[in-house]
Amino acid sequence: MLAAMTRVPRQEFVPNDVRDEAYRDGPLPIGYGQTISQPYTVAMMCEALLLTGNENVLEVGTGSGYAACVLSYLARQVHTIERIPDLARFAEARIQKLGIKNVRVHIGDGSRGLPEAAPFDAIVVTAGGPSLPPDFVHQLAEA
Repeated sequence: MLAAMTRVPRQEFVPNDVRDEAYRDGPLPIGYGQTISQPYTVAMMCEALLLTGNENVLEVGTGSGYAACVLSYLARQVHTIERIPDLARFAEARIQKLGIKNVRVHIGDGSRGLPEAAPFDAIVVTAGGPSLPPDFVHQLAEA
C-alpha cells in the first residue's frame, strides 16, 4: 500500500497555494468546502480494504482524485463518484495527466452507490454521512 502511495504525486491533487504542504499529514482544502484527506487516513482506508489487485472498487467522494489514484495501484478497476461536478472534472484531468487507465470518474449522488458498475468487491466512503446507505450492501459482490 505504501508503494502505491509513493507512485501518486499528492501535490498534483491540491491547489497551487497549498502545494508546499502537500505531504503534511493533515487534510488540505481543495475548494467547494471540501478537503483532500490526510495521507495517513488514505493509507488506513486502503489498508482496511485488504485488496489483492483483482477487485472492482467503488470510492464515494472523489474530491480531487488522490485516493482513487492510490487505489488504482491496488485494484483492477476503480469507480469513483463525486457530487460536485467541478471537483469531478478536476480529478478526471489529474487521472488522465498521470496516465492512469483503470479509474472511472462519475458525477452524481454517491449515497446511492453506483448500481450500473456493481457488483463491487469493496466500497470505500471518503465523505461523511449519517448512516450506511442500504444500497451499498446490495451492490457488494458475494464473498
